[in-house]
Amino acid sequence: MRILVVDDEQMVRENLVDYLEDEGLDVISVGSAEEAITLMMTEKAEVAIVDMRLPVMHGNDLIIKLKELRPEMDFIIHTGSVDYAVPPDVRNLGISSDNVLLKPVADMNIFIQKIKSLFGSKYSI
Repeated sequence: MRILVVDDEQMVRENLVDYLEDEGLDVISVGSAEEAITLMMTEKAEVAIVDMRLPVMHGNDLIIKLKELRPEMDFIIHTGSVDYAVPPDVRNLGISSDNVLLKPVADMNIFIQKIKSLFGSKYSI
């Protein structure tokens, strides 16, 4: 299973990548929505962990675009915005508030739990 991490905060991105790799996952990461779109034109990931406050394109818009490029992709929203609510156009893609994790995440194991809940026994993690 491959995971795409999209976060403009380098330390957050690197910590998340290190944790997921330590858990045996194949992880690729980028610091912007534009990089994510370019990468997903040629690469594949089953799950994208997406920050909402990205420099140019908002995370919601990125999710919509990535879902067009890779309909099979699932998403975990990772945001520091305590008032974030999943907008209707993103909810219509099957992404609910259950897919939202607020920064900072105290127990990184929640990412593995979310990934498992998205895929059940389809993948062993």
